[in-house]
Amino acid sequence: MNSRFFSRLEHWVKANRLAWSEIIQQKSWLRGLRQAQGLKGVEMARRMAVSPARISMLEGDEARGAVTLKMMQKAAQALDCEFVYAVIPKKALKDNAGQPSEKPRLRVHQK
Repeated sequence: MNSRFFSRLEHWVKANRLAWSEIIQQKSWLRGLRQAQGLKGVEMARRMAVSPARISMLEGDEARGAVTLKMMQKAAQALDCEFVYAVIPKKALKDNAGQPSEKPRLRVHQK
């Protein structure tokens, strides 16, 4: 990854600071998404080809931070969602708190 990537990432975090603060407070994305879709644990288990007890364990593991990336990917697919994993530099979260950030300049090359 290069400095342009980190610059764009920092810009995104700063521009979406309010949304980001709400996102990181979520403890169980899977349970919330499943319930929002009106999906019972049994149906999600069928979609993932696991036992219904495994869904309960999976949601608990996620809330404790003990879920694997592989299981998150599988659960996201069962929920018709895209799983996104991100590591955000602390500097992007701390610098210029509450101040608008300058948008990175991008060049568009036409063929």
